[in-house]
Amino acid sequence: MQLFFKALDGRTHVVEASASWTAADLRAAVSAEASTTLATAAGVLASEEQPLGFAVAEGATVYALAPVDGGKKKKKKKKIHKGPKKPTHRHKNVPMRVLKFYKVEGDGEGTEYKVTHDRIECPHPDCGAGVFMAVHKDRQTCGKCSLTYVFQKK
Repeated sequence: MQLFFKALDGRTHVVEASASWTAADLRAAVSAEASTTLATAAGVLASEEQPLGFAVAEGATVYALAPVDGGKKKKKKKKIHKGPKKPTHRHKNVPMRVLKFYKVEGDGEGTEYKVTHDRIECPHPDCGAGVFMAVHKDRQTCGKCSLTYVFQKK
């Protein structure tokens, strides 16, 4: 049977081979190196002892493939952090925190004390009593319904 052998240098050789030839016989006939892999359009000729009649058809082209280094996965580069790690937020327990919403007026000697709200309650119907608006330098904002009053600059 007639085979075409394409070498590593790009030249094509015509080889008259018998069906009982093996891949080692074909490699010796075209004086190819032992490290090359022989392949066809159907796949790689894996077995050196299997006759070519089973793996290669009449008039097929057999290619010589050079071994390729590589295939090894690169090692991942370790991250270098520029600064210290940001600390996580910790809840601060302030005793009697609710007193910042009220102002107590009056003298300590008498029994009359006047308690007033230091911040206004949100007038929105979804919020109701007890929901105070946050005081910023240029506005007041409700944290529950996002109602905002912006102060006018004079």
